[in-house]
Amino acid sequence: MSDPARAMSKEDAYAELLDLQSGDVIRLEGQGGPDGVSLDGWDGEQPQDGNVAGVVVRYLASGTVTFGQPSHPAAPDRLDPRNALALVRLCQWLKDTYNVVELYHLGISGGGVDSQGRPRTDCHGQGRAVDFVGVKAVAEDGEEWTLTVSDDWGTVSTAATPGGNWPPGTGSDTFYRLDDEDADPFTRDFWRAVYEFAASEWQDRTDGPDGLDTPTSIGERSFVMHPDHPATAPGTPHGREAHKNHIHLQIGVTGTAA
Repeated sequence: MSDPARAMSKEDAYAELLDLQSGDVIRLEGQGGPDGVSLDGWDGEQPQDGNVAGVVVRYLASGTVTFGQPSHPAAPDRLDPRNALALVRLCQWLKDTYNVVELYHLGISGGGVDSQGRPRTDCHGQGRAVDFVGVKAVAEDGEEWTLTVSDDWGTVSTAATPGGNWPPGTGSDTFYRLDDEDADPFTRDFWRAVYEFAASEWQDRTDGPDGLDTPTSIGERSFVMHPDHPATAPGTPHGREAHKNHIHLQIGVTGTAA
């Protein structure tokens, strides 16, 4: 693997995507380039809706598997090539490490409008962000298992998060709640591994092109947003309260990038 996606130029990320397409790992849809790409469903041998590097991508509006159903599979469109490359790498890693077959999200494709109906120009609108919800995987014995941020992390009640929430007044004094002695070890290790992989590809310590710095740990300040993030901003889309059901990942700045 080359540099972290966040540290690459759009041109270099696009070139790597073209190499992956030549190797039948992925397919790109339509005319793309360094300014933007759309992924196409491809299972390595033939078209398959939503398949990105062996993992089928599906939107899960509810953010939970306790109600609602994932959308029809769809490969994300209008992406910054660096975000597309980071997503492909994530799918490859999930497939190789956990035999993941489906990835659930609350937003990946670029475009869209804001609450006032204006074209969205933040990291999501520019195709530079992923709101990662969870996965479905197949164990060695053939049994399926599913983990989502909401069901298995963000609403888990522990000694530090009674009822599933950090108590009022906690401020920035947070840590990884699943380190609690009563938490399930597999679930704890899964989300920690996902965090570490994500922080090695998307923005972590700064919004600049950081290289191979050691990723932060869950509970430290980071551009990776999640249920145990130290930033608190109730009633806004910015703090840990707004990320109880997904992990937010981004390439570059949060606002509009030149």
